[in-house]
Amino acid sequence: SRAMAAEDEDLTPVINLGQQVRYCPLLACTLPFSYCKYGPHPDKCKDWIKANEPAIFAELYGEGKAADEPTDGKKSKSKKKKSKKVLEEAVKISQVQRSKRKFVTTVVGLDAFGLDLKQSAKKISKRFACSASVVKGNPSEIQIQGDVKFEVAEFVLDKLKVPKEKIFFMDAKGKKKTAAF
Repeated sequence: SRAMAAEDEDLTPVINLGQQVRYCPLLACTLPFSYCKYGPHPDKCKDWIKANEPAIFAELYGEGKAADEPTDGKKSKSKKKKSKKVLEEAVKISQVQRSKRKFVTTVVGLDAFGLDLKQSAKKISKRFACSASVVKGNPSEIQIQGDVKFEVAEFVLDKLKVPKEKIFFMDAKGKKKTAAF
């Protein structure tokens, strides 16, 4: 028992170095307050924090201002303009050579005709026995492995029911547009 008493005297107190983290009480979020803006319902969290925790709101979003509002009355340069480009009703088919005998065929503009790109890619993939994938972006496109430029034009005309006046071939640079039929 003497040995244990000596050990107790040699112990130094433990210092707590951790931070106390407060979590959002909303059932839809339950993230720490500093991560609420990345959660599923950032607007609800922001409103709740503003109403119930003004000190945390001021720390996270500034003094009474939202984080996305400009501070000096000018528009922030980091905000991108949300302008939707009007979809041109034309299907553009282009082909790029990857290596000596490998090609990638790209189809752009099917979504302007109300076609589901994922389903269209699946049909193309089955029809030509190749890989076809949807590439999200502006504009979204279908990339097809293989030299199937002319066959895809016929497929788009016959199976996807796109008018032949709206189907075009593009050169590799994407500048010159020629009618497919």
